[in-house]
Amino acid sequence: MITEKRFEVIINLLKEKEFLTLQELIEMTGCSASTIRRDLSKLQHQGKLQRVHGGATLKTTSLSEPKLSEKKGRNTQEKREIAKAAALKVEDNDCIYIDAGSSTYEMINYITAQNIVAVTNGLTHVEALLQKGFKTIVIGGEVKPNTLAAVGPKAIETIKRYHFDKVFIGMNGVDLEKGLSTPDEQEAYVKETAMQSGGQIFILLDSSKFAHTYFANVHLPKQKQALIVTSNKALQREDIKAYHKQFVLEGGQS
Repeated sequence: MITEKRFEVIINLLKEKEFLTLQELIEMTGCSASTIRRDLSKLQHQGKLQRVHGGATLKTTSLSEPKLSEKKGRNTQEKREIAKAAALKVEDNDCIYIDAGSSTYEMINYITAQNIVAVTNGLTHVEALLQKGFKTIVIGGEVKPNTLAAVGPKAIETIKRYHFDKVFIGMNGVDLEKGLSTPDEQEAYVKETAMQSGGQIFILLDSSKFAHTYFANVHLPKQKQALIVTSNKALQREDIKAYHKQFVLEGGQS
């Protein structure tokens, strides 16, 4: 296989699985370890991927974000696993903030705690919360057509009125160098404001979100620690030890 064709094959494989180990690339391409290592080095130099411990992942900074309906159909088993674990964090009489997003939406069904007050910027979350019998407050602001999330100055001002026992945040990407990120700067501000207003912070991330960077950074509040609730699949990644050094990670409930 010529070099250019191998490059194309490697990139296409990473687009499908987002992270591949060196051994997986060797088996999928039928090339030697030395050839794959050399190809990965060249592709990293070209800015097309990022080499991580034990393999490689695509290196992109994205401005685009899929529709919520598309997100709900991705990594559903992982999201349910994460949702169950996140829902167990909710206790009776809690006031919680639930961020817009597919993983946070999924957790609503698994909450068993009673007498909950839920605040959300996710329009799709409202009906599910009301069906659970929770007092539900939806914040105002501009609604994004692709994610149905309320954002902007009105949303931020509304969140600042409250204090939450627990905050559950969705995130598009986490990277060892760039930290947490999302495609939309306005959503980044909403997430940051909610975390600043929360006692405990839980960030829901499936395995596809690791080693990905989006346009807007999301900064964790100073002097507060956030727990990343992720899947057992994510905890089996070759590069996960490096993430443990920077973040507190906890596996989901299968």
